[in-house]
Order: sequence, then C-alpha cells, then structure tokens
Amino acid sequence: MIKKIQKNLSGNMLIYTFLVMIGGFGVGYIFPNAKKLSTYILPIVFIMIYPMMINISLASLKKIKGSTKPLIEATILNFIYAPAFLYILTSIFIADPRIKLALMLLAVAPASSMGLGYIGLAEGHMVTGAIIVAVAFILSIFVYPIAGSYFAAGANIVLPLPLMLKNLGVILILPLALGIITRELIMKKHDEKVYNSKFKPVFSVVTLASLYLLMFTIFASKADLIIKNYKAIIMIAPVAIIYYTVTIFFTIYMNKTVLKFEYGHHQAVVFTSVSKNIALTIAIIIAIFGKDGQYMAIAPAIMSLFQPIFLMTYLKSSGKVKKHFNVSKN
Repeated sequence: MIKKIQKNLSGNMLIYTFLVMIGGFGVGYIFPNAKKLSTYILPIVFIMIYPMMINISLASLKKIKGSTKPLIEATILNFIYAPAFLYILTSIFIADPRIKLALMLLAVAPASSMGLGYIGLAEGHMVTGAIIVAVAFILSIFVYPIAGSYFAAGANIVLPLPLMLKNLGVILILPLALGIITRELIMKKHDEKVYNSKFKPVFSVVTLASLYLLMFTIFASKADLIIKNYKAIIMIAPVAIIYYTVTIFFTIYMNKTVLKFEYGHHQAVVFTSVSKNIALTIAIIIAIFGKDGQYMAIAPAIMSLFQPIFLMTYLKSSGKVKKHFNVSKN
C-alpha cells in the first residue's frame, strides 16, 4: 500500500506540484488571511527534511573505489558547472535579485535522492549513484555557507554569516545527524533489503507529502507577492528549459566522447547531476532568509515543474542512449 502511494506521489510529481501551486495561490488570493499560514512553514520543513536524511546511505561510501571518475565528474557538474551556467542564464533572464539568488542556491544543491529511482529504471549503476548522492550531501554542508554568502553579496542582500550557519545547522546538519542515527538503529535490527522494502517507502511518502504541503503553504501565504512580481517569476521558465536541455546533452557528449564511460556509470552521473534536490533548497532558503525566503522559495518550486518533465523524457529515451553508448563500445 505504502509503495503504491510512494509511486503515485513521485510518478505524478508534475501534476501534484501544479495542483498545489494553483490551489495555494487560489486560496491566498481569495483569503488574504492565508498569510498567517507562513507560521507553519518551518515545522513543515523539518518534517520534510528529517525522513529525507534517513534515506541517505553513507554505507555506500565503502564502495567508492570503483566509482572515482563518475564521482569526480558529478561533483564538478553539481558544484562548478551548474552554478556557472545558471549564473549566465539568470544574468540574461532574471531581473529580481531575490529570484536570482534562490536559483543560484538551487544550482549548488546536492543531487536529488529521487535520482536513484531514475537510475534504477534506466538500468544504470546504482552503487555509483548512491555514492554520488551521499558525497553531494556531505559536501553541501560546506558549500552552502560559502556559496550563500558569495551569492547574497552579489545580489546586495545582507546575510549575516553567524545567522546563516546557525540556521543551516538546524535545517541541514541536525536532521542529517538524526537521520544517520535513525538509520543505524533500524539497520541494527533489519538488513538493507528489509529497509528498502519496508522503511524507505514510508520515509519517501512523508518527504513528498510534506513537500507538496510546503509548496501549497508558500503559494497561499505569498499570493500577493506572486501577483506583484509575476514577470520575474514567468522568466524562470526559459532558464529551466535551457538549463536542463543543455546539461543533459552536454553530459551525454562528455561521458561518451571525452570520458568514455560505460552506459551504467553515465546514467548514474546524469540523474544525480541534472536533478537537483528542490525540497532541500526550499528548506534552506526559508531557514536562512526568513520572510524573504518564503517568497524566494517560489523559484525552486517553479523549477520543480520542469525537472520531472526533462528527467522523465530522458528516461524514456534511455534505450536509445544505451544503443548510442554501446555503438562506440563495439
């Protein structure tokens, strides 16, 4: 039953995201008092992040030796290529400095854990994907304070470093520590197979349901700001389309022509570098920037409309991609 709910919530992410955004905006537009819903945002954020952290497997790091090259490439794509490319795109299309800052923080977000599901469906290298996700989450602890301070300064937004570190500790490091402890306690009584079949779907459902609730709350409480800044929000669309399209084709070219990866490693890199952890980004933006962050979080929420479209379209083309890689091998 839980697996069916998980499959439904993740498989129909585009539909649910669109519905909660429209529904939230409609409620906020009709009922001005919906602004008060913003007081529930931080509790929802914690409920969303904690189970996500439980599902991160640090045990996969023991098998890092066979995945060194894909890991290095994915790290470069996640933390150097993505912010550089999105900086160019936001400089061209985005005028609102707050929206630009939000997208830059999304650029340095770690890989989405949902990317592992796509890797499995595409018959990619699951162990490599798990390693990339785990390393990206660990690195993000150090990347976010540096990137946040730098991007905020560039957008002329005051961001006190002590406050940012404190909020990152509460919203990222604390849930990660609790998640690791919780997973270890579960794994002492159950093996990996039982965890993946019994516990993981439950935690995924809680995270996804919380994400949809959070998006609804953000759009309901910020309906007036959405109307006031609709032009800036609309311009997120070309940024998303160009970013996802170019990144997918660039990664295919690099992995086949330059790095000579086999198909499994290629898919592990694609789905853990093209996909960004939108839920974590929303949580961090809200925690760091407070009321401004609730408006800024609209940017990654809009990006979440496009990310599953491109990932699912690419997934459906995985058969052709596999042939493409096997041709060069033969």
